[in-house]
Amino acid sequence: MRLFLVMLAGLGLITGLQDSEAGAGEKALNPVKVTASASGPDADGKQLVTVTMETTKPWHTYANPVGNDDFANNATKVSFKAGGKVEDVKIEYPAGQLDENKFRVYEGTVQIKATLRRAKGDTGPLEITVSYSACNSKTKKCLPEKTVELKVP
Repeated sequence: MRLFLVMLAGLGLITGLQDSEAGAGEKALNPVKVTASASGPDADGKQLVTVTMETTKPWHTYANPVGNDDFANNATKVSFKAGGKVEDVKIEYPAGQLDENKFRVYEGTVQIKATLRRAKGDTGPLEITVSYSACNSKTKKCLPEKTVELKVP
């Protein structure tokens, strides 16, 4: 039993080292605020959506496209679901800015605009999923990919 407790204590010590290596507070840190607004669907089901990402300095998120095939999985992605079918989705991602590594990134406030068509008569909430990877430009540390789910009328 005593050996078991020592092993548990050792595991706690290892976890503590990993937490401190991540940087104070970075595990709970959320440097990106994501919001969305939408027009109501028109008679044909067409709807306009704006997703706003506000990233605090010195953080950035990867643009879509990133501009480097090796980092394509880190690109910011937006997707939609509704009670009925969602079709003809056209998303306009901002170009982003080139960082020192020649990647395209989003800094500060950016708006991602989308046009889509929902099933006629579908006026239920639109579900929006935004996935992004945030990195600190000063420390060069990145947080795990985050997915935010939003609903708009």
